[in-house]
Amino acid sequence: MPETEAGRPKIIDLVDLLIADIQQRELKPGDRYLTTVDATRMLGVGSATANRALQILERRQIITRQQRRGAYIAQVPVEGSRLLRRVHFLVHKNYLTSEGVGNDFVLMGMQAELPGVDVRISHFPQDNVADFVQRLIDTSLTAKSKDGFVLVRAPYEAHQLINDCGVPALVYGCPYAGISRIKQVERDMRSIGEQSTRFLLDRGHRRIAWILRQQLMPGDHETLDAATSVLDSRAMPCSSVLFRSAPADSAVALKLVEDLLDMPDPPTGFVCRSQRFANAVATALERRNLRLYDSHDLVLCDYYLLPGHRPQYVFPRPVDDSETQGRYIARNLVALARGDEIDDVIIPVELDTSAARPRR
Repeated sequence: MPETEAGRPKIIDLVDLLIADIQQRELKPGDRYLTTVDATRMLGVGSATANRALQILERRQIITRQQRRGAYIAQVPVEGSRLLRRVHFLVHKNYLTSEGVGNDFVLMGMQAELPGVDVRISHFPQDNVADFVQRLIDTSLTAKSKDGFVLVRAPYEAHQLINDCGVPALVYGCPYAGISRIKQVERDMRSIGEQSTRFLLDRGHRRIAWILRQQLMPGDHETLDAATSVLDSRAMPCSSVLFRSAPADSAVALKLVEDLLDMPDPPTGFVCRSQRFANAVATALERRNLRLYDSHDLVLCDYYLLPGHRPQYVFPRPVDDSETQGRYIARNLVALARGDEIDDVIIPVELDTSAARPRR
């Protein structure tokens, strides 16, 4: 990813290189184009990354691809009038690095719906967030085409400024209380809390630890409310659940888990908000010669699993994958740019327990 505050995701830069190559070579519809091997060499990236870039060209209907025959030019990309000029994916750089939100598949889905639109990651600065966001808004309001904004774990002042100015915007997550004009695209956070808690109780755990990020967000409130409701329905005492929070630091997370396991009545069930915390639980158990999903179980709330990869942890799998979620975001931004009203998109989840071994 770029190191500047406002940058474009790598996959989109690669797509632009391919489009520039088509234009420079003056290729016409029907002309043969690069294979994945050719694109890998030209772009200097791995074959999987090159293939994703070619997939975006195909979804933009710039090329067609046929098995064993390669790729052909479908239409020469041209600039046209658009409702959206640019989309800012607003997120803190450290969160993007540590959590993986804004992964290529979300951005691929957005770009597939927004051919030619500049989809970029705009990193919040450490200070003066309000000034930074206001500059982006001012630039957008003076342009002929509109800019769209996607807020990811953004601070409240960013939500408030964008909510008040009326630009096309969505929260990829849950909005803060009092933010009434910005709709959301988010997983069903209440269902995540309910399903995670039921799974651990059904596996026989009577003491559960929730390990949360240092800064709680509105979605955490929904998840925890749902979890405590399930505990109450099972007549579980308040002492049956422990809440902890930790920064995005692996050493701190590991020490926190070890302290929990050293308690006189340690938790045997865990719900982890991020993979960093889940990895810490797995490591701490291994150091004690314990195996995850034998005597101890874990649910990972936020798991950005790549397609085709086997999950290491039990997790709430969204019924719509990351690319489809990106399409929802893009379509709703276009609708907002047209002046249409939209609804929240709440994505159902289903607990994927394939990583857990059956109880004997």
